[in-house]
Amino acid sequence: MESSRSLKYDSSIEKYVMSSNHYGDIHCVKILSHPTKRLALSGSRDKTMCVYDLDNLRSQESSVINTNTDHNGWIWTVDQEDFQSSKIASGSWDSYIHFYDIGRGSLEKTSDISVHSAILCTRYEKDLLLYGTYSKIVFGHDTRSKATAFKLKNHTKPVLSIAASAEYIWSSGEDNALVCYDRRMNKLLKRIRMERISSSIKFLEPYLWVAGYDGYIKCFNKDMKIMKKIETGHTQPIMDMSHSMGATVTACKDGVVKFFSPNTSPVLWNSFTLGNSASCVDYKRGILMAGCCDSSVVFWKNKNVD
Repeated sequence: MESSRSLKYDSSIEKYVMSSNHYGDIHCVKILSHPTKRLALSGSRDKTMCVYDLDNLRSQESSVINTNTDHNGWIWTVDQEDFQSSKIASGSWDSYIHFYDIGRGSLEKTSDISVHSAILCTRYEKDLLLYGTYSKIVFGHDTRSKATAFKLKNHTKPVLSIAASAEYIWSSGEDNALVCYDRRMNKLLKRIRMERISSSIKFLEPYLWVAGYDGYIKCFNKDMKIMKKIETGHTQPIMDMSHSMGATVTACKDGVVKFFSPNTSPVLWNSFTLGNSASCVDYKRGILMAGCCDSSVVFWKNKNVD
């Protein structure tokens, strides 16, 4: 919690804008786990991914360790395998998922799969990649056998976000549906039609956190009963959300990134105004990262906190 509080309203917070590494909208950002380095990753409509050195953000040129051009379509999603793994997966409009190893500090490709539909979201569990597609399906890909473990057809429009626990898989889509699938019973548990699209869903025990186009965050329990509806103060759709034990962060089409305490009665710790719509966000270990529709990637960190 201490590193989270370092981004509260404070004159020591430094902002770093990377405006020349991409030339298309940024659709996904991820602050990575690594045993010796502090790294982050961005994916864009320009079909490239950039790996950043978070200890060298003062220079745009030297901050980028690696620029990857493997995809032939807009890159919509990146994720890192659970449990401090060095494995990375990226999904694109080109209908390919690429797998990488980040262990040596750059993206080293290990394999890829073609899935015959654009990939819009991912959730990388240990040895299993969950991904949602434009073709309305949630797939499970076993990364050991390299085979499809299951496919879930519970949406009538493209799947936008996935969250998971040991017992459940949740998904949201352009059909305004919020779906809960029971992994133990192998069946659909509940399907809720929301008033607006749920753009980002995250699970952190005991709640499913849902952010959407109505500008609110909603907290559901495992029985899919809404426990809290949180007013964020955003005036336009929330495009992405990061939620962890450290903080809850929202990225909004109104060009504002908001940084809250991570509970169901959140305190607004800080608010960061951008020059353009914020499309994606991530937060980890005292560093906040956002992607924008003007092709820039923005970082914030407290210069007094290592």
